Amino acid sequence: MGNIMHIEVTSTDPAAAAEFYARAFGWVSEPSPHLPGYLTARTGSGTGIDAAIMDRRYQGQSTILWIAVDDIEVTLAAVEGAGGERGELHDLPGVGRVGYVTAPDGVVIGVKQAA
Repeated sequence: MGNIMHIEVTSTDPAAAAEFYARAFGWVSEPSPHLPGYLTARTGSGTGIDAAIMDRRYQGQSTILWIAVDDIEVTLAAVEGAGGERGELHDLPGVGRVGYVTAPDGVVIGVKQAA
């Protein structure tokens, strides 16, 4: 079973969005070393999940949930078997293997296999 482990919020102005989330909810954001226009956001302590704020040029959907998976190739096959579509995979050093899939209704979902 895949657990939701992260969300991405997209924006045409990630810096302004980060400022909004900081002022409204106390999120602490910093630029990602992997991708320009992408900020990681710590959303607080406790049992919740952290987030990211990224430039909408990467994905047009306003919010993207990320699901942790044990085997990304098995997950991609299951997505396709369920009528969804797979996207490209990327290896992020020290993070793992990541990619986007699309559900039959067009919703984009991130999948991540830990390093």
